[in-house]
Amino acid sequence: MSYRELVFTVAAETAEPLGDALLELGALSVTVEDDAAGGYDENPLYGEPGLSPEVQAWDRSSVSALFNLEIDASGSAAFIPELLSSLKKAGFKLEVPQEKIVEEQDWVRLTQSQFAPIQIGKRIWVVPSWHEAPNDPNAICLAVDPGLAFGTGSHPTTHLCLLWLEEHQNLSNQSLLDYGCGSGILAIAAAKLGCNPVVGTDIDPQAMVAARSNAEINNTEIRFVLPTEGAPELTAERKYDIVMANILANPLQVLAPALVNKMRPGGQIVLSGVLARQADEVIATYSQWLKLSVWRESEGWVCLHGTLGGEQKNGSNSTADANSAQKKSFKQSKYLKPTLLGLLFLVLLIFGEHLFRNTLIPALAPRIDGTSNAVAVRAFSLLQFVDQKLCSALGCFNRPVSDFSAWKITSATLSSENAREDLKTPVNQSILKVAVQNRLAIPVLLPNLVVSFTDADESELKSIQLTPSEWLPSTWQESHPNFLKDGAAAGEIIQTELRFTLPPGAAGYRVHVIYPR
Repeated sequence: MSYRELVFTVAAETAEPLGDALLELGALSVTVEDDAAGGYDENPLYGEPGLSPEVQAWDRSSVSALFNLEIDASGSAAFIPELLSSLKKAGFKLEVPQEKIVEEQDWVRLTQSQFAPIQIGKRIWVVPSWHEAPNDPNAICLAVDPGLAFGTGSHPTTHLCLLWLEEHQNLSNQSLLDYGCGSGILAIAAAKLGCNPVVGTDIDPQAMVAARSNAEINNTEIRFVLPTEGAPELTAERKYDIVMANILANPLQVLAPALVNKMRPGGQIVLSGVLARQADEVIATYSQWLKLSVWRESEGWVCLHGTLGGEQKNGSNSTADANSAQKKSFKQSKYLKPTLLGLLFLVLLIFGEHLFRNTLIPALAPRIDGTSNAVAVRAFSLLQFVDQKLCSALGCFNRPVSDFSAWKITSATLSSENAREDLKTPVNQSILKVAVQNRLAIPVLLPNLVVSFTDADESELKSIQLTPSEWLPSTWQESHPNFLKDGAAAGEIIQTELRFTLPPGAAGYRVHVIYPR
């Protein structure tokens, strides 16, 4: 069976009402995505678990509707016009949607194919139930399916915790608390590596369901309890050799007293879910009880580790003793700290702009959206001058403004030349019409244009990168003879037409801009 997919590009406030209307008109399903997904203007939307996000859609949303071809069995061209007419009566003013035919697939098998066994370290394997376990007698296999709770081994934070467990060989009969256990994957790995007893807890009841099921599948004896259950495993008197928490930086800081209070003297704590730039803040929070350090980093995330001193006390007395020691230490170093801070400020002043230029400069660049004025433009020109001098001294790639901020693709349409009677072109020859705009209130160097063609599964078939000399219209180049040096003027919109021969199986395309180094 085949399906007809129609894709509408609309404003944020139109996305949800349009989706409801399409469902009423016979759509089998409707999805809403960021129209700039995969490009530099992609805008992720975030929300806390259990709460609705403040923003429900993107400024330019892509609304995809799937229709059964049987409702238009004749294959006539009247389906889309009739649909648009019905939507117009409902109050929608829409452009003609993009259309493609989607063939029936084994969607379950397709989804499962995206989750292959994951090897972590030398011995640990995370194996979904539909895959065979590796033929390795030394392998420690964790049977965990993607499901209700976080934790499949694919995320760097989970990966780091599993690596820590594998590389510490003295886990036999060590008690472990997995705080924020999710799917229970860390607790299960710890149990298979010799930890006993192992306890997991999470505030999400669905996580408990998933964790208990996974523990049973893996033949491990683990207690998974909710904090609200009043379980003896979570009482103040119960301490653990290892406390492991793979959550996020802010909760880790809020929960610091509770997590430290679950450690026995000499016990270890392992914290993950912390971005590298957040590590110092988390370390500082725990410093009143113990010394944390970065054990390992992966893809911008870090795993922190620390040991609670044997003479340390838990609870409020520990906090008071630590605060007293901290005050004493401060008195001893009252002259040293200002000196070090002064040196640190000088270093940051010299190198800070160099280290953060790719984010700092685009963020401060004056825009054409009405938020900039002549003063802002002059101030930014001074910043560019300083940046150029630093780049000259430090040897960084000197580009006045990053393309991530400057350029926006305002439109991109691909149409077949065969539809034009006056053109004699080969089969699959198409015209790509693209419009790009310099969104800044200053001239900006011209980027390269990258065009990618994809198949029906959105896998890339072919990618073509064009230099400014290749994609800019010849008439525009003639009128701007120094364009490679001067770039494009503030707010300028450039429209171009490019001809391509589509690769076999092409069903979609992507367009974005880059600056080559």
